[in-house]
Amino acid sequence: MVLPNFLQIAIFWTVQVSALLVFAVPFRWAYVGLWAASHFLRAVGLTLAFHRYFAHRSFKMNRVARFVWAFIGTAAMQKGPLWWAGHHVNHHRFADREGDPHSPMVSGVYYAHIGWFLNDTRYDKVEATNPVIRDFSPVPEIAWLEKYFYLPPAMLAVALYFAGGWSWLVWGFCLPTMTLAHATFAINTVNHMFGSRRFETVDESRNNPVTAFFAVGEGWHNNHHRYQRAARNGFYWWEFDVTWYVIRAMAALGLAWDVQSVPKRIYEEARAVKAKRAARSIPSILDSAPIALDLSEDAEPV
Repeated sequence: MVLPNFLQIAIFWTVQVSALLVFAVPFRWAYVGLWAASHFLRAVGLTLAFHRYFAHRSFKMNRVARFVWAFIGTAAMQKGPLWWAGHHVNHHRFADREGDPHSPMVSGVYYAHIGWFLNDTRYDKVEATNPVIRDFSPVPEIAWLEKYFYLPPAMLAVALYFAGGWSWLVWGFCLPTMTLAHATFAINTVNHMFGSRRFETVDESRNNPVTAFFAVGEGWHNNHHRYQRAARNGFYWWEFDVTWYVIRAMAALGLAWDVQSVPKRIYEEARAVKAKRAARSIPSILDSAPIALDLSEDAEPV
């Protein structure tokens, strides 16, 4: 069964609004833990499988691990893995230019944040030849997730309801689905408007520690736009990147391999950019030289 777009939009907004029911159901600190587990686990599924694996192929993993993480990511209710990854590839192809599916510079903040996601075009002309679609559509289990992308979130919602009633459904599904959606969408908007730019990329990508926290490492977006092949977005140890920690753990257990690292030249470039900016900020002796005054009778008054 293929859900018509109007029904997808209705379900999406119903879940978003239902997050407000946290004010109507009982509060317990355990429910906060349930929210965190649901938000961050599904966030890792999105970023590890949809983003760093399908879109960028920054590491390899076995078929079982790939399906498990893709299933968890699909449970985030952000459509199928190939739809998501395919659009992301286009974002890099046309970053902040015409053709970027979600650029605040091109389409405005609302469309870049959420409008593009609600658009009823399943695959546009570029998507039809997208390498993600081409290479992973033939994989049966991934094609199943892509076709029935609404089943994993529905299964999660039903399981939570039967496990703990309305409180578990609201705290474990509705609220974290809403917060995760906006944490993901904020990378498209906030991270192209607010934050620091370590690298002088041709787009407006920026690093932002707040979005990095809620999107498990995706907020180091300027790093990522400079070198998208790396399995890590936080290029330095102090840049919080939960997805990278999970990939490293998988590699240590033999569940991931061919993990792509950040080349030395990229770190050298970062140091060079920092040095260049520092040099610009140091005033020249000429900057502080006194201005010669013209004392002729027809001089303009100072």
